[in-house]
Amino acid sequence: MATVPSQSVDAVAPTRGGLTAALRQSDGLGRLYTSRLAALLSEGIHQAALGGIVLFSPEAATTPATIAGGFAVMLLPYSVVGPFAAAALDRWDRRLVVAAAAAIRTVAIIATIALIAAGAVRSGAGLATLFALSLVAIGLGRLINTGMTAAMPRVVPDRILAATNSVLVTVGSVITAVGAVAAFAVLAVLGAGDAAVSWTLVASVVTALVGVWAILALPREHLGPDDDEVSFLPTRSVARDALRLFAGGLAEGVRAARSTPLVWVALTGVSLGRAAFGITTMLAILLLRDVESGDSGGPVIAGMGGFGLMSAAVAAGMGLAAVVTPWAIARVRRILVVAAGAAVSAATQLAVGPTLDPTALVVGAVTLGLGAQVVKLVADNAMQTDVPDARRGGVFALQDALFNSAFVVGMVVVLPLVPADGRSAPLMLVPAFLYALSAAVAVAVDLRSRAGSDRSGTQRPAGHRPTGD
Repeated sequence: MATVPSQSVDAVAPTRGGLTAALRQSDGLGRLYTSRLAALLSEGIHQAALGGIVLFSPEAATTPATIAGGFAVMLLPYSVVGPFAAAALDRWDRRLVVAAAAAIRTVAIIATIALIAAGAVRSGAGLATLFALSLVAIGLGRLINTGMTAAMPRVVPDRILAATNSVLVTVGSVITAVGAVAAFAVLAVLGAGDAAVSWTLVASVVTALVGVWAILALPREHLGPDDDEVSFLPTRSVARDALRLFAGGLAEGVRAARSTPLVWVALTGVSLGRAAFGITTMLAILLLRDVESGDSGGPVIAGMGGFGLMSAAVAAGMGLAAVVTPWAIARVRRILVVAAGAAVSAATQLAVGPTLDPTALVVGAVTLGLGAQVVKLVADNAMQTDVPDARRGGVFALQDALFNSAFVVGMVVVLPLVPADGRSAPLMLVPAFLYALSAAVAVAVDLRSRAGSDRSGTQRPAGHRPTGD
């Protein structure tokens, strides 16, 4: 079991110079995060444009099955690719892996623009091609994010890693949401027609190219992995080893996660939270479309514009998490911070979900974003500090696989019960239960861990924090 250094306020709270100090003390953080933020901005724009053309365009007949199928096409493939990506990130030069993924992703988006501009997506074959290109672009986007997160300890000193990660991971989430909200806003004004979606995707290509440039500006081998047997360039053995890497990547991630209670508890929280958010997202999309098509005079929060507002509210909550999380883990055991984040989400869902009111859902989305991001930040911090560098890519890829698949699984499980207009107060209570279950698991594991320490009779120095907390 990996040990976790006790984290003082200085270790988890931003240094006096804040992010500027982190950049001064880092070795390549500026370029790494320029690339990451550019990739995430591109991803937000890309996903919103796809959502516009598939879910909110006038021609789209959005049903619960359509929503679940669309998200499955966009998210589940990475759950399959993820284990291979993990092994690649732990074996090959992460800089080259990320740069190659970013370049291929850019080409896929350019092909998407050409397909949409030609008006081909309204046919069955064209829509299938659009989804195929989306699989490539979104799957590679997750690989890029995984590689950069795993590389963070290579460019940031340990003593400011938690603070820097809390700020920059949240900034990344907010940047993705900003890209999505901006794209939703443009499409809400111009309409989700082919021409508007095509021009929106041009911005995604430009930002993606910035990301490729920034990552290539880093020196070779600068992002690790730290392993004497690493091949920093793919070799002729790649084809022979691909299947072994694919099969072994997920197992390695599971082994690394199980080695520390905090890591697997945090991953459980992330998974349950994403399943809950998937259910809420499906119902919200259906509600917003139903409100938009109603005859009530048209409230402001409806349709694509309403979904954009909801995305912005979630992003605002994530921004708050960047401030709250470092402060919390400096004062409370991290496993209890996971419990608190999940409990906040449960209380919010319980309060606003059953109202089925779009305005209430947008307001509640701020707190849902806060609670979910707190859990995610603790998970990232635990994996960065508890998992050795040579296994870190595997456990981060495992998290990404769980993150994506749980979102879709949540939708699919409730699919037979979802009404076409999304108006189901009982179903809005299911996410509250999942959030509460996540909090209960964290508290139970913490109590068991503390009881085990007490029975062992081990004397700990004053201020010492139990391993894994």
